[in-house]
Amino acid sequence: MHRELVSFAVPDICFTWVNLLILFLLAKRFLFKPMKKIMDRRESDVRNMYAKAEEATAQAKRLQEEYAHQLDAAKLEVARIISEATANAETKAEAIIEQAKQKSMELVERAMVQIEKERDDSLRKAFDEVADVVLVTTSKLLERKLSMEDHAGIIDKALMEVRAGVK
Repeated sequence: MHRELVSFAVPDICFTWVNLLILFLLAKRFLFKPMKKIMDRRESDVRNMYAKAEEATAQAKRLQEEYAHQLDAAKLEVARIISEATANAETKAEAIIEQAKQKSMELVERAMVQIEKERDDSLRKAFDEVADVVLVTTSKLLERKLSMEDHAGIIDKALMEVRAGVK
């Protein structure tokens, strides 16, 4: 009664092989194929994510370069505007200064005319007073009276002589 612990019966081996083949086919059909599909889909999703990430990175770099270019253009535009504004301000300042000079020259000219007029008026009054004194004195000396026309002629002649001597 000695029984063998391990026996190699051909029908048992065939049955085991058939069972293994059936298990393999079932596993392949219901386990490996769905797992392969899931893994392929996951791999495709990961590749798509990497592609999208690379595309987003490239687009971000393009946008960054574009924004840098726009910023440089804006800086140039700001510099141009500042330069233009400065030139305009200088032009306006020069125009204002020129206007002020012109007005001051006009004021000086008017003041000179006014001074000349007042000087002439003062001289005329002084001459009138001197002429009146001279006329009275001369009239008394000559004992005759001068007419107003003679008096005005004498004053005008004296003023002309004084003006010629002053200038």
